[in-house]
Amino acid sequence: MKQVPLSGRVIFSDWHGVLSRDPFWLSIRSSATHPLRRQLEAGMAGVFASDRDIANEWMKGLLSSDQVIAEMGIELDRRFKEDFLARRLDIDCARMKVNAELFEVLRAMLAEAMVVIATDNMDCFARAFEQSQAARRRRGRERETLADWAVICDDIICSSQTRALKSEDPQAFFGPWLAKHGMRFADAVLIDDRADNCAAFTGQGGAAIQWKMGANDVGDAVSQLKRWLGTVSP
Repeated sequence: MKQVPLSGRVIFSDWHGVLSRDPFWLSIRSSATHPLRRQLEAGMAGVFASDRDIANEWMKGLLSSDQVIAEMGIELDRRFKEDFLARRLDIDCARMKVNAELFEVLRAMLAEAMVVIATDNMDCFARAFEQSQAARRRRGRERETLADWAVICDDIICSSQTRALKSEDPQAFFGPWLAKHGMRFADAVLIDDRADNCAAFTGQGGAAIQWKMGANDVGDAVSQLKRWLGTVSP
């Protein structure tokens, strides 16, 4: 854990929709010739079907990635080992491309506030982040992936570990982390693409910036963050 800045403030940033739009198993799902692509697409459609609760249970840590893979019932031929999909899931999570422009903005603010990924996400994502952060390998200059940025971020809060989603129970999601670091919601700002997440956060006394990758200009986020930090006049 990095030292808490003297300001005692934290910037929470959502992942999907804010810092990245890459889906799980991108290396398979983006390949027109991969032999497992069709099965995997059908399996993921079933996981995220509106009449089932598999995706929510996966995000809340009630189901593991291995259990979800088993639920999809994908048939592997002799070319693939039994754990192929599990291994590929973790690898592709670490390789998720990031919005480098926004992340550079956040990196520049590390002297004034902690920067923490706050994501409704699965065990595979949290594992990829933590393994990349622990490895602390020297990265290339472009810093294009989750693995590159994990070594720069201060921490992660993931719903699969808190067993709560941001909009449903912001106290359970954010509260323990804030208490551990001697902070309150009033010391924090959340950047998120979803209105319900922002509303839940502000309802606890925090500040929120609703911002979506591809829909909003990075300059909008920068100006709002600087106002929150008090580095520019309102």
